[in-house]
Amino acid sequence: MSQLTAILFLTILQFFMGFGVLTLLRIQIGLIYFLALSVLLGIAVFSLVPFLVQLCYLPLSSTNLFIALITICALLNIKLRPAMLHLRNQFRNTKLAVRLYEVPFIIVICFIVFISVWRCFYFPPTPRDLTSGAEAIAEYAVKEKTMLNSIFTVDLSSTNNQFKPPFITSLQIIYKYAGFPFGQIWLSTVFISFLIFLYTALRQQLHPILTGLLILAFLAIPEMYGYTFMVLFDYSNAVYFFLSVYFMIMFFENREYNYLAFSALLMAVATYIRSETLVLACFMAGAVSVNQFRQKAEIRKRFLLAIMFVLPPALIYLLTVTVYIHLYLPVPYNIEGHINQHLANVQPFFERLTAMNSKLIFSNDGINYYGYFFFIFILLTLTDFAWKLERSVRSRNFLYGVIVIYLGMPFLGYLIPLMDLDNSTKRGLFKIFPLMLLCMANNEFLLYISGQIAKWERN
Repeated sequence: MSQLTAILFLTILQFFMGFGVLTLLRIQIGLIYFLALSVLLGIAVFSLVPFLVQLCYLPLSSTNLFIALITICALLNIKLRPAMLHLRNQFRNTKLAVRLYEVPFIIVICFIVFISVWRCFYFPPTPRDLTSGAEAIAEYAVKEKTMLNSIFTVDLSSTNNQFKPPFITSLQIIYKYAGFPFGQIWLSTVFISFLIFLYTALRQQLHPILTGLLILAFLAIPEMYGYTFMVLFDYSNAVYFFLSVYFMIMFFENREYNYLAFSALLMAVATYIRSETLVLACFMAGAVSVNQFRQKAEIRKRFLLAIMFVLPPALIYLLTVTVYIHLYLPVPYNIEGHINQHLANVQPFFERLTAMNSKLIFSNDGINYYGYFFFIFILLTLTDFAWKLERSVRSRNFLYGVIVIYLGMPFLGYLIPLMDLDNSTKRGLFKIFPLMLLCMANNEFLLYISGQIAKWERN
Protein backbone atom coordinates (compact mmCIF):
# COMPACT_ATOMS: atom_id res chain seq x y z
CA MET A 1 0.00 0.00 0.00
CA SER A 2 1.51 3.33 -1.06
CA GLN A 3 1.58 6.18 1.44
CA LEU A 4 -0.92 8.21 -0.62
CA THR A 5 -3.31 5.26 -0.73
CA ALA A 6 -2.82 4.73 3.00
CA ILE A 7 -3.63 8.32 3.90
CA LEU A 8 -6.72 8.26 1.67
CA PHE A 9 -7.92 5.00 3.23
CA LEU A 10 -7.37 6.26 6.78
CA THR A 11 -9.02 9.62 6.09
CA ILE A 12 -12.08 7.97 4.50
CA LEU A 13 -12.34 5.59 7.45
CA GLN A 14 -12.05 8.53 9.85
CA PHE A 15 -14.73 10.42 7.94
CA PHE A 16 -17.21 7.55 8.18
CA MET A 17 -16.48 7.06 11.88
CA GLY A 18 -17.18 10.73 12.56
CA PHE A 19 -20.13 10.61 10.19
CA GLY A 20 -21.59 7.80 12.28
CA VAL A 21 -21.14 9.71 15.54
CA LEU A 22 -22.80 12.84 14.13
CA THR A 23 -25.65 10.75 12.74
CA LEU A 24 -26.27 8.90 15.99
CA LEU A 25 -26.31 12.17 17.95
CA ARG A 26 -28.49 13.88 15.31
CA ILE A 27 -26.18 16.85 14.92
CA GLN A 28 -27.44 19.10 12.11
CA ILE A 29 -24.83 21.48 10.71
CA GLY A 30 -23.81 22.85 7.32
CA LEU A 31 -22.12 20.62 4.77
CA ILE A 32 -18.57 21.99 5.11
CA TYR A 33 -18.81 21.93 8.91
CA PHE A 34 -20.11 18.38 8.66
CA LEU A 35 -17.26 17.14 6.46
CA ALA A 36 -14.49 18.73 8.56
CA LEU A 37 -16.05 17.70 11.87
CA SER A 38 -16.55 14.10 10.71
CA VAL A 39 -12.83 13.72 10.07
CA LEU A 40 -11.92 15.31 13.41
CA LEU A 41 -14.30 12.98 15.24
CA GLY A 42 -12.92 10.02 13.31
CA ILE A 43 -9.40 10.84 14.48
CA ALA A 44 -10.69 10.98 18.06
CA VAL A 45 -12.26 7.53 17.67
CA PHE A 46 -9.06 6.24 16.05
CA SER A 47 -7.09 7.36 19.09
CA LEU A 48 -9.30 5.29 21.39
CA VAL A 49 -9.09 2.00 19.50
CA PRO A 50 -5.51 0.86 20.32
CA PHE A 51 -6.03 2.00 23.90
CA LEU A 52 -9.20 -0.09 24.25
CA VAL A 53 -7.49 -3.07 22.60
CA GLN A 54 -4.68 -2.69 25.16
CA LEU A 55 -7.17 -2.56 28.03
CA CYS A 56 -8.44 -5.95 26.84
CA TYR A 57 -4.85 -7.28 26.87
CA LEU A 58 -5.10 -8.17 23.18
CA PRO A 59 -1.95 -7.97 21.01
CA LEU A 60 -1.55 -4.62 19.25
CA SER A 61 -0.93 -6.23 15.87
CA SER A 62 -1.82 -4.51 12.62
CA THR A 63 -4.47 -7.17 11.95
CA ASN A 64 -6.18 -6.71 15.31
CA LEU A 65 -6.12 -2.92 15.07
CA PHE A 66 -7.49 -2.61 11.56
CA ILE A 67 -10.18 -5.22 12.21
CA ALA A 68 -11.17 -3.23 15.31
CA LEU A 69 -11.18 0.05 13.36
CA ILE A 70 -13.35 -1.31 10.56
CA THR A 71 -15.69 -3.05 13.02
CA ILE A 72 -16.20 0.12 15.09
CA CYS A 73 -16.76 2.12 11.91
CA ALA A 74 -19.46 -0.36 10.85
CA LEU A 75 -21.13 -0.26 14.29
CA LEU A 76 -21.19 3.55 14.28
CA ASN A 77 -22.93 3.52 10.89
CA ILE A 78 -25.87 1.29 11.68
CA LYS A 79 -28.10 4.08 10.34
CA LEU A 80 -25.98 4.62 7.25
CA ARG A 81 -28.65 4.60 4.55
CA PRO A 82 -30.93 7.42 5.81
CA ALA A 83 -27.86 9.42 6.84
CA MET A 84 -26.30 9.08 3.38
CA LEU A 85 -29.56 10.23 1.78
CA HIS A 86 -29.52 13.29 4.02
CA LEU A 87 -25.88 13.96 3.13
CA ARG A 88 -26.66 13.62 -0.58
CA ASN A 89 -29.42 16.20 -0.21
CA GLN A 90 -27.01 18.52 1.53
CA PHE A 91 -24.57 18.21 -1.37
CA ARG A 92 -27.35 19.03 -3.81
CA ASN A 93 -28.57 22.04 -1.84
CA THR A 94 -25.17 23.53 -1.02
CA LYS A 95 -23.62 25.93 -3.47
CA LEU A 96 -19.92 26.58 -2.96
CA ALA A 97 -19.16 30.04 -4.31
CA VAL A 98 -15.59 31.34 -4.08
CA ARG A 99 -15.34 35.02 -4.93
CA LEU A 100 -12.41 36.40 -6.87
CA TYR A 101 -11.01 38.41 -3.96
CA GLU A 102 -10.97 35.25 -1.80
CA VAL A 103 -8.51 33.54 -4.13
CA PRO A 104 -5.35 35.40 -2.93
CA PHE A 105 -6.20 34.57 0.69
CA ILE A 106 -6.87 30.93 -0.16
CA ILE A 107 -3.58 30.66 -2.08
CA VAL A 108 -1.58 32.07 0.86
CA ILE A 109 -3.44 29.84 3.34
CA CYS A 110 -2.80 26.76 1.17
CA PHE A 111 0.90 27.64 0.94
CA ILE A 112 1.15 27.95 4.73
CA VAL A 113 -0.69 24.63 5.13
CA PHE A 114 1.56 22.94 2.56
CA ILE A 115 4.72 23.93 4.49
CA SER A 116 3.24 22.50 7.69
CA VAL A 117 2.14 19.24 6.05
CA TRP A 118 5.49 18.73 4.33
CA ARG A 119 7.45 19.29 7.54
CA CYS A 120 5.10 16.97 9.43
CA PHE A 121 5.58 14.25 6.81
CA TYR A 122 9.30 14.67 6.12
CA PHE A 123 10.83 15.31 9.54
CA PRO A 124 10.90 12.84 12.46
CA PRO A 125 9.34 13.64 15.84
CA THR A 126 11.76 15.83 17.80
CA PRO A 127 10.10 17.25 20.97
CA ARG A 128 11.61 15.72 24.09
CA ASP A 129 8.16 15.27 25.62
CA LEU A 130 7.32 12.96 22.71
CA THR A 131 10.58 11.05 22.28
CA SER A 132 10.69 10.21 25.99
CA GLY A 133 7.00 9.31 26.07
CA ALA A 134 4.37 8.62 23.43
CA GLU A 135 6.71 8.16 20.45
CA ALA A 136 9.03 5.79 22.32
CA ILE A 137 6.09 3.75 23.62
CA ALA A 138 4.54 3.59 20.13
CA GLU A 139 7.81 2.53 18.50
CA TYR A 140 8.25 -0.36 20.92
CA ALA A 141 4.53 -1.21 20.78
CA VAL A 142 4.83 -1.90 17.05
CA LYS A 143 7.71 -4.28 17.79
CA GLU A 144 6.35 -5.90 20.95
CA LYS A 145 2.58 -5.64 20.23
CA THR A 146 1.79 -3.96 23.53
CA MET A 147 1.91 -0.49 25.09
CA LEU A 148 3.15 -2.09 28.30
CA ASN A 149 6.49 -2.70 26.68
CA SER A 150 10.18 -2.56 27.49
CA ILE A 151 10.27 1.24 27.48
CA PHE A 152 9.11 0.95 31.09
CA THR A 153 12.26 -0.97 31.98
CA VAL A 154 14.35 2.12 31.19
CA ASP A 155 15.07 4.63 33.94
CA LEU A 156 12.84 7.59 33.02
CA SER A 157 12.72 9.06 36.52
CA SER A 158 13.68 12.50 35.16
CA THR A 159 10.39 12.79 33.25
CA ASN A 160 6.72 11.86 33.52
CA ASN A 161 6.01 11.77 29.78
CA GLN A 162 5.54 7.99 29.78
CA PHE A 163 2.52 8.47 32.09
CA LYS A 164 0.59 10.83 29.84
CA PRO A 165 -2.72 9.66 28.27
CA PRO A 166 -2.34 7.37 25.23
CA PHE A 167 -3.93 9.71 22.66
CA ILE A 168 -0.73 10.30 20.68
CA THR A 169 0.65 6.83 21.36
CA SER A 170 -2.44 5.21 19.83
CA LEU A 171 -2.40 7.37 16.71
CA GLN A 172 1.33 6.88 16.24
CA ILE A 173 0.86 3.10 16.38
CA ILE A 174 -1.89 3.13 13.74
CA TYR A 175 0.00 5.39 11.36
CA LYS A 176 3.26 3.46 11.76
CA TYR A 177 1.42 0.27 10.84
CA ALA A 178 -0.07 2.12 7.85
CA GLY A 179 3.41 2.74 6.46
CA PHE A 180 4.41 6.12 7.91
CA PRO A 181 7.72 5.63 9.78
CA PHE A 182 7.29 8.88 11.72
CA GLY A 183 3.58 8.34 12.23
CA GLN A 184 2.69 11.95 12.85
CA ILE A 185 0.92 12.80 9.56
CA TRP A 186 -2.38 12.51 11.45
CA LEU A 187 -1.59 15.92 12.93
CA SER A 188 -1.83 17.47 9.46
CA THR A 189 -5.30 15.96 9.08
CA VAL A 190 -6.31 17.59 12.38
CA PHE A 191 -4.79 20.91 11.27
CA ILE A 192 -6.46 21.00 7.85
CA SER A 193 -9.88 19.88 9.09
CA PHE A 194 -9.83 22.39 11.94
CA LEU A 195 -8.77 25.20 9.62
CA ILE A 196 -11.64 24.40 7.24
CA PHE A 197 -14.05 24.43 10.20
CA LEU A 198 -12.75 27.81 11.42
CA TYR A 199 -12.79 29.37 7.96
CA THR A 200 -16.38 28.25 7.44
CA ALA A 201 -17.44 29.58 10.86
CA LEU A 202 -15.87 32.97 10.18
CA ARG A 203 -17.12 33.07 6.59
CA GLN A 204 -20.66 32.57 7.86
CA GLN A 205 -20.40 35.69 10.02
CA LEU A 206 -18.06 38.05 8.20
CA HIS A 207 -17.22 39.26 4.72
CA PRO A 208 -14.65 37.02 2.98
CA ILE A 209 -11.99 39.74 3.10
CA LEU A 210 -12.27 40.06 6.89
CA THR A 211 -12.41 36.27 7.18
CA GLY A 212 -9.19 35.91 5.19
CA LEU A 213 -7.40 38.54 7.27
CA LEU A 214 -8.42 36.96 10.58
CA ILE A 215 -7.47 33.44 9.46
CA LEU A 216 -4.06 34.68 8.31
CA ALA A 217 -3.59 36.42 11.67
CA PHE A 218 -4.45 33.13 13.37
CA LEU A 219 -2.03 31.14 11.21
CA ALA A 220 0.67 33.72 11.90
CA ILE A 221 0.80 32.83 15.61
CA PRO A 222 4.40 31.49 15.55
CA GLU A 223 4.29 29.11 18.50
CA MET A 224 0.93 27.62 17.64
CA TYR A 225 1.79 27.19 13.96
CA GLY A 226 4.99 25.38 14.95
CA TYR A 227 2.94 22.75 16.74
CA THR A 228 0.99 21.94 13.58
CA PHE A 229 4.04 19.89 12.55
CA MET A 230 5.76 19.26 15.90
CA VAL A 231 3.63 16.62 17.54
CA LEU A 232 2.59 17.28 21.12
CA PHE A 233 -0.69 17.19 23.00
CA ASP A 234 -1.47 20.91 23.10
CA TYR A 235 -2.60 21.69 19.55
CA SER A 236 -5.03 18.77 19.41
CA ASN A 237 -6.22 19.62 22.92
CA ALA A 238 -6.97 23.18 21.77
CA VAL A 239 -8.93 21.88 18.76
CA TYR A 240 -11.29 19.62 20.70
CA PHE A 241 -11.67 22.07 23.59
CA PHE A 242 -12.75 24.76 21.13
CA LEU A 243 -15.20 22.43 19.41
CA SER A 244 -16.71 21.56 22.78
CA VAL A 245 -17.26 25.23 23.59
CA TYR A 246 -18.63 25.86 20.09
CA PHE A 247 -21.32 23.20 20.41
CA MET A 248 -22.08 24.22 23.97
CA ILE A 249 -22.92 27.66 22.60
CA MET A 250 -25.05 26.03 19.91
CA PHE A 251 -26.95 24.30 22.74
CA PHE A 252 -27.50 27.68 24.40
CA GLU A 253 -29.02 28.91 21.14
CA ASN A 254 -31.17 25.96 20.06
CA ARG A 255 -31.80 24.29 23.50
CA GLU A 256 -31.49 20.81 22.02
CA TYR A 257 -29.94 18.49 24.57
CA ASN A 258 -28.11 16.35 22.02
CA TYR A 259 -25.86 19.34 21.33
CA LEU A 260 -24.95 19.56 25.00
CA ALA A 261 -24.24 15.81 25.01
CA PHE A 262 -22.06 16.27 21.93
CA SER A 263 -20.23 19.16 23.59
CA ALA A 264 -19.58 16.96 26.63
CA LEU A 265 -18.28 14.20 24.37
CA LEU A 266 -15.84 16.63 22.72
CA MET A 267 -14.71 17.85 26.15
CA ALA A 268 -14.06 14.21 27.05
CA VAL A 269 -11.80 13.95 23.99
CA ALA A 270 -9.96 17.11 25.09
CA THR A 271 -9.54 15.57 28.57
CA TYR A 272 -8.31 12.33 27.01
CA ILE A 273 -5.59 14.36 25.29
CA ARG A 274 -4.60 16.39 28.36
CA SER A 275 -6.03 15.14 31.65
CA GLU A 276 -5.90 18.51 33.46
CA THR A 277 -8.57 19.75 31.00
CA LEU A 278 -11.06 18.24 33.45
CA VAL A 279 -10.54 21.31 35.66
CA LEU A 280 -11.37 23.63 32.76
CA ALA A 281 -14.40 21.47 31.98
CA CYS A 282 -15.70 22.18 35.49
CA PHE A 283 -15.33 25.91 34.83
CA MET A 284 -17.22 25.56 31.54
CA ALA A 285 -19.96 23.63 33.35
CA GLY A 286 -20.61 26.86 35.22
CA ALA A 287 -21.69 28.42 31.93
CA VAL A 288 -24.27 25.64 31.51
CA SER A 289 -25.67 26.31 34.96
CA VAL A 290 -25.80 30.10 34.37
CA ASN A 291 -27.50 29.60 31.02
CA GLN A 292 -30.19 27.46 32.66
CA PHE A 293 -30.59 30.10 35.36
CA ARG A 294 -31.27 32.69 32.64
CA GLN A 295 -33.79 30.30 31.12
CA LYS A 296 -35.46 30.21 34.55
CA ALA A 297 -34.98 26.46 34.82
CA GLU A 298 -35.46 24.85 38.21
CA ILE A 299 -32.39 24.38 40.42
CA ARG A 300 -32.38 20.62 39.99
CA LYS A 301 -32.23 20.92 36.20
CA ARG A 302 -29.36 23.45 36.38
CA PHE A 303 -27.22 21.05 38.39
CA LEU A 304 -28.20 17.97 36.39
CA LEU A 305 -27.18 19.56 33.09
CA ALA A 306 -23.91 20.82 34.56
CA ILE A 307 -23.18 17.32 35.89
CA MET A 308 -24.17 15.84 32.53
CA PHE A 309 -21.54 18.03 30.88
CA VAL A 310 -18.77 17.13 33.33
CA LEU A 311 -19.54 13.40 33.52
CA PRO A 312 -17.96 12.23 30.20
CA PRO A 313 -14.65 14.08 30.82
CA ALA A 314 -14.62 12.74 34.39
CA LEU A 315 -15.16 9.16 33.17
CA ILE A 316 -12.40 9.40 30.55
CA TYR A 317 -10.12 10.84 33.24
CA LEU A 318 -10.85 7.88 35.52
CA LEU A 319 -10.21 5.43 32.70
CA THR A 320 -6.99 6.95 31.31
CA VAL A 321 -5.44 8.13 34.56
CA THR A 322 -6.84 6.31 37.58
CA VAL A 323 -7.44 2.90 35.97
CA TYR A 324 -4.76 2.76 33.27
CA ILE A 325 -1.87 4.24 35.23
CA HIS A 326 -2.57 2.48 38.51
CA LEU A 327 -3.81 -0.90 37.27
CA TYR A 328 -2.05 -1.43 33.94
CA LEU A 329 1.32 0.33 33.84
CA PRO A 330 4.15 -1.79 35.27
CA VAL A 331 5.72 1.12 37.18
CA PRO A 332 4.09 3.21 39.93
CA TYR A 333 3.25 6.89 39.56
CA ASN A 334 2.19 9.10 42.45
CA ILE A 335 -0.28 11.50 40.84
CA GLU A 336 -1.45 12.92 44.17
CA GLY A 337 2.11 13.99 44.97
CA HIS A 338 2.00 16.53 42.14
CA ILE A 339 -1.04 18.37 43.54
CA ASN A 340 -0.42 21.55 45.52
CA GLN A 341 -0.53 20.61 49.20
CA HIS A 342 -1.14 24.21 50.35
CA LEU A 343 -4.28 25.22 48.49
CA ALA A 344 -5.23 27.76 51.16
CA ASN A 345 -2.27 29.86 50.01
CA VAL A 346 -3.51 31.48 46.79
CA GLN A 347 -0.41 33.61 46.27
CA PRO A 348 1.04 31.18 43.64
CA PHE A 349 -2.07 31.75 41.51
CA PHE A 350 -1.52 35.50 41.38
CA GLU A 351 2.19 35.03 40.85
CA ARG A 352 1.53 32.76 37.87
CA LEU A 353 -1.10 35.14 36.50
CA THR A 354 1.34 38.06 36.77
CA ALA A 355 4.17 36.07 35.20
CA MET A 356 1.89 34.89 32.38
CA ASN A 357 1.03 38.48 31.51
CA SER A 358 4.49 39.96 31.93
CA LYS A 359 6.52 37.15 30.33
CA LEU A 360 4.22 35.33 27.91
CA ILE A 361 1.78 37.94 26.64
CA PHE A 362 2.88 41.57 27.07
CA SER A 363 6.58 41.20 26.33
CA ASN A 364 9.05 40.77 23.49
CA ASP A 365 9.03 37.02 24.16
CA GLY A 366 5.24 37.10 23.97
CA ILE A 367 5.41 38.64 20.49
CA ASN A 368 7.90 35.96 19.46
CA TYR A 369 5.56 33.28 20.79
CA TYR A 370 2.14 34.56 19.75
CA GLY A 371 2.76 37.41 17.31
CA TYR A 372 0.32 40.27 17.69
CA PHE A 373 -2.81 38.16 18.06
CA PHE A 374 -3.46 39.16 21.67
CA PHE A 375 -3.10 42.83 20.75
CA ILE A 376 -5.42 42.48 17.74
CA PHE A 377 -8.04 40.86 19.96
CA ILE A 378 -7.73 43.50 22.70
CA LEU A 379 -7.87 46.36 20.17
CA LEU A 380 -10.96 44.99 18.43
CA THR A 381 -12.67 44.20 21.74
CA LEU A 382 -12.07 47.73 23.07
CA THR A 383 -13.23 49.20 19.75
CA ASP A 384 -16.34 47.06 19.99
CA PHE A 385 -17.10 48.31 23.50
CA ALA A 386 -16.64 51.90 22.34
CA TRP A 387 -18.78 51.22 19.27
CA LYS A 388 -21.68 49.54 21.05
CA LEU A 389 -22.09 48.90 24.74
CA GLU A 390 -24.35 45.88 24.33
CA ARG A 391 -22.55 42.75 23.15
CA SER A 392 -24.19 39.99 21.14
CA VAL A 393 -25.04 36.90 23.20
CA ARG A 394 -22.76 34.70 21.08
CA SER A 395 -19.86 37.12 21.48
CA ARG A 396 -20.33 37.12 25.27
CA ASN A 397 -20.38 33.33 25.34
CA PHE A 398 -17.11 33.03 23.44
CA LEU A 399 -15.65 35.77 25.65
CA TYR A 400 -16.50 33.63 28.68
CA GLY A 401 -14.47 30.81 27.13
CA VAL A 402 -11.57 33.23 26.63
CA ILE A 403 -11.74 34.24 30.31
CA VAL A 404 -11.85 30.58 31.42
CA ILE A 405 -8.55 29.92 29.62
CA TYR A 406 -7.00 33.23 30.67
CA LEU A 407 -7.65 32.54 34.36
CA GLY A 408 -7.69 28.75 34.09
CA MET A 409 -4.08 28.36 32.94
CA PRO A 410 -2.59 30.17 35.97
CA PHE A 411 -5.07 28.31 38.17
CA LEU A 412 -3.75 25.01 36.82
CA GLY A 413 -0.22 26.23 37.54
CA TYR A 414 -1.31 26.95 41.11
CA LEU A 415 -3.11 23.59 41.44
CA ILE A 416 -0.35 21.52 39.79
CA PRO A 417 3.07 23.16 40.32
CA LEU A 418 4.60 20.68 37.85
CA MET A 419 2.88 22.67 35.08
CA ASP A 420 5.54 25.30 34.56
CA LEU A 421 5.20 28.71 32.92
CA ASP A 422 7.64 28.30 30.03
CA ASN A 423 6.24 25.02 28.72
CA SER A 424 2.84 23.94 30.03
CA THR A 425 1.28 27.39 30.41
CA LYS A 426 2.86 28.69 27.21
CA ARG A 427 1.43 25.85 25.14
CA GLY A 428 -1.78 25.66 27.18
CA LEU A 429 -2.64 29.16 25.95
CA PHE A 430 -3.18 27.66 22.48
CA LYS A 431 -6.75 26.99 23.64
CA ILE A 432 -7.46 30.71 23.91
CA PHE A 433 -6.79 31.65 20.28
CA PRO A 434 -9.64 29.85 18.44
CA LEU A 435 -12.03 31.22 21.06
CA MET A 436 -10.66 34.72 20.48
CA LEU A 437 -11.08 34.19 16.75
CA LEU A 438 -14.78 33.33 17.07
CA CYS A 439 -15.24 36.15 19.56
CA MET A 440 -13.88 38.54 16.92
CA ALA A 441 -16.09 36.94 14.26
CA ASN A 442 -19.08 38.05 16.37
CA ASN A 443 -17.62 41.49 17.11
CA GLU A 444 -20.33 44.12 16.49
CA PHE A 445 -17.84 46.55 14.98
CA LEU A 446 -16.48 43.96 12.54
CA LEU A 447 -20.01 42.86 11.69
CA TYR A 448 -20.84 46.49 10.86
CA ILE A 449 -17.72 46.81 8.66
CA SER A 450 -18.61 43.52 7.00
CA GLY A 451 -22.11 44.76 6.28
CA GLN A 452 -20.79 48.02 4.83
CA ILE A 453 -18.44 46.15 2.48
CA ALA A 454 -21.30 43.92 1.33
CA LYS A 455 -23.52 46.98 0.83
CA TRP A 456 -20.81 48.70 -1.23
CA GLU A 457 -20.50 45.55 -3.37
CA ARG A 458 -24.22 45.49 -4.09
CA ASN A 459 -24.13 49.11 -5.18
